[in-house]
Amino acid sequence: MTFGETTEARLENTRRSVAGKYINRILCSPWCVGFFGILTFVAFAFSLEIEFYTFVALYTVFVGLFADDLAPIMPLFIFCYITPSSGNNPGLSSEGLFFGTTAIYLVCIVSVAVVVLLLRITLDKEFGLRRLFTTKRALLGGMISLGIAYFLSGITHEKYLEYANGNLLFAFIQFASIFVLYFILSATVKWDRFDPDYFAWIGLIMGFVVSAEVLYLYATNYVIADGVINRSNIYTGWGCYNNIGALIGMSIPFAFYFAAKKKRSSIFLIIACLLFMMVILSGSRGSLIGTFYTLIACFIFTDFHGHYKKEYRITAMTIVSLIGVVALIFPYQLAEIFNQIPNIAHIEGGSLVMNDSGRFDLYKQGWDVFLCYPIFGQSLYPIEYEMSSFSYSEQFNSFFPPRWHNTIIQLLASCGIVGIIAYGYHRISTFVLYAKKRTLTNTYIFHFMMTLLIMSLLDCHFFNVGPVLFYSIALAVMEFGNKDVKKKF
Repeated sequence: MTFGETTEARLENTRRSVAGKYINRILCSPWCVGFFGILTFVAFAFSLEIEFYTFVALYTVFVGLFADDLAPIMPLFIFCYITPSSGNNPGLSSEGLFFGTTAIYLVCIVSVAVVVLLLRITLDKEFGLRRLFTTKRALLGGMISLGIAYFLSGITHEKYLEYANGNLLFAFIQFASIFVLYFILSATVKWDRFDPDYFAWIGLIMGFVVSAEVLYLYATNYVIADGVINRSNIYTGWGCYNNIGALIGMSIPFAFYFAAKKKRSSIFLIIACLLFMMVILSGSRGSLIGTFYTLIACFIFTDFHGHYKKEYRITAMTIVSLIGVVALIFPYQLAEIFNQIPNIAHIEGGSLVMNDSGRFDLYKQGWDVFLCYPIFGQSLYPIEYEMSSFSYSEQFNSFFPPRWHNTIIQLLASCGIVGIIAYGYHRISTFVLYAKKRTLTNTYIFHFMMTLLIMSLLDCHFFNVGPVLFYSIALAVMEFGNKDVKKKF
């Protein structure tokens, strides 16, 4: 027996001990997720990102050594994503956390954590390296196809070599964000013991944390001036009001999930309504549209399939009645709240005019780019005249290129027919998977997925790292993490 095998055997004995089993129950509990949620908000509010990321790296090392499997790392990715404070936004400042010596430090601690996880995957006899490459994955083909389309983006453009480095880097980031977590977790989580509630708590507590960040911004960032909401001041180190509203909206299906399963369904229905109010306060019109779908779809599904229908329906009728009473007593005040959000449309000269923030012109331009480069697209990095036509918030920075604010237009303009076919393959694969495993858990994951996709028709969410990392984990849970596969809806 080698030294490595001896060490792994001792660690395995520790994991199987009474203390080890107790620790593992804590690691995959809502209390642990809530603890990370609190740390995330504290780090955001007091600019303690370095301390938080250091703790996360140490926690990851602990998981790699002593956890029963790698499920406890699931919440780390989304919480790390929503941690940066407004002053460390890499698109607004070149002197923040992600530059200079602090960036080198972050790379070092992340590298240590990754090495420990890789060693665990390699040495663990139960789900070792072999299982990583032998696990059957229904969504793998669609993901690989999408990755190939990303890497071939703009390859026939006459100026491709001038932009190849940035283009390939962004292609790698996009492919890695949708592929890596799905690929690794599918083989390194003991799914027969996995509780889907754990993933749902991650999604719900994510919504709590982002909502708390919104309220913090209202209190500290001069969001309201002279009684008017200035949504341009609703920004963090990881995104603006649109990104913020999207993540809150994506958390709402998980509130309904618990409303369907838990005895106190009324509490979670109220939470879902409060999260919807926080989407309104985010000032994001696209998120509001996507979340409106979520609210209606999840509300109806939970009414039919919830375990505690009586309590749920009484609470629902009470909420609707209260909203009606408030609307009758305070109609102007209620209207003023919604008036703070930039109108989607207005009447001008007797005609309906859409307030699209230039998106329709952007979509037309993206379509024209597709017509010029129909096979592989122009590039993930818009080339030539397109770059100067984006709004000020989408100017090129050191990380993300300007994007087309619509998943379909983005794929057509950037990856051409090859990209849209690959995306179609991936999308059909996910729908087929849901059809085969239409469980209670998967239905709410499906609504989460639809919320993301609808909002991505108006913004860049499917080409942002954070939402897609969470989406990648969700797909792994949808495919492997359900004990009630035979019970379909």
